[in-house]
Amino acid sequence: MSIDLETGLREAMRGATEPLTAGPDLAQAARERFRRRRRNRRAIFGAAMAVLVTVFSTGITLARSGSDTIEIRPAGPSPAASPSPVTTADPLGLLSSRDVGGVDITWLPAGMIPGRGARWGFGEVQARMSRFEFSSAVDGHRGFISVTTEWNAELTLDEAAARARTEQRRFEPATVRGRPALFTYTDAAEIFSLVWIEQDGLFLEVTASAPATENDIRRVADGLVVGSPPRTDPADDRAVRAVVTQAFSATTPPDRMLAAVENGADLASGLALYRSQHPGLARTLRVEVVGVDAVITGDSRGLASIKLTFTDPTVQMPDTLGGPEGPTTRDAMVTLVRTGKGWQVSRDSFCGLLRGVCPAG
Repeated sequence: MSIDLETGLREAMRGATEPLTAGPDLAQAARERFRRRRRNRRAIFGAAMAVLVTVFSTGITLARSGSDTIEIRPAGPSPAASPSPVTTADPLGLLSSRDVGGVDITWLPAGMIPGRGARWGFGEVQARMSRFEFSSAVDGHRGFISVTTEWNAELTLDEAAARARTEQRRFEPATVRGRPALFTYTDAAEIFSLVWIEQDGLFLEVTASAPATENDIRRVADGLVVGSPPRTDPADDRAVRAVVTQAFSATTPPDRMLAAVENGADLASGLALYRSQHPGLARTLRVEVVGVDAVITGDSRGLASIKLTFTDPTVQMPDTLGGPEGPTTRDAMVTLVRTGKGWQVSRDSFCGLLRGVCPAG
């Protein structure tokens, strides 16, 4: 699991677009393709959701509730904070509570302020990952503490270590909350973490940088209270699946297809030209909605992981498998927006997949 969110996103996207190389063994190639498709779904969807919902907020201030603990509450004048905090929007409400994907934070070192948060989902079993970060500055030295939760993780502690291993990161056995854990340390960046499996299907990580200490992250870890994993509202799930199917199915009339797209009405001529240039895709395009993210962000944003399938050698679409004579498939993600018409596929997602429909620029 990446400590640096932005670096992690870049690595995930690079991993998602690595070319597939198949050896002479067809069965082995098929198995490798399946594994790569699963990894790609995870990387693309995870990275996209993190980009979508990463927020920066100084509008939530912190008030002392004891000599060395804090209580997170809405911004306002407080003896422990600046009397005139700079307020920035937190439209997704990610940092307005101590809940990190169904796990409550009950203790943080004094002086920590909310920094950024990300939540996303991926995979056939819909793993749910959340990461919230809190920052501090002591004598000009900026540090952070973050808590990451991953439900439906389906991994062992050894697999978690392998997933996070780098040349600079050291691992030592540890115990957290009476459970086997790993203490990791990256010397150059002075970043350290505790990672462990709290219960079947729930992976937890507490990460920090100096001036926080190992004792601090142990207190954060010991104070975590586990609740229930985040869930997608069933009505939202059904609506998102329906609108994605409407937007990317050959059986949908063109006007209905564009009705499922944000500001899609002015794309009619572009879609007609695209369909005439690629008649195979126009006849065969279909979509499978692999998963809708567990956390619809705020009231207006969401993501879905999809698989497009079509047969048309004239279509040049990156990161596809199969073709040119047989069906071509592509794993991708689409952003959903809630408009006055309900859920719609974002214009950017639609144009990014069916390139040539939308005006250039």
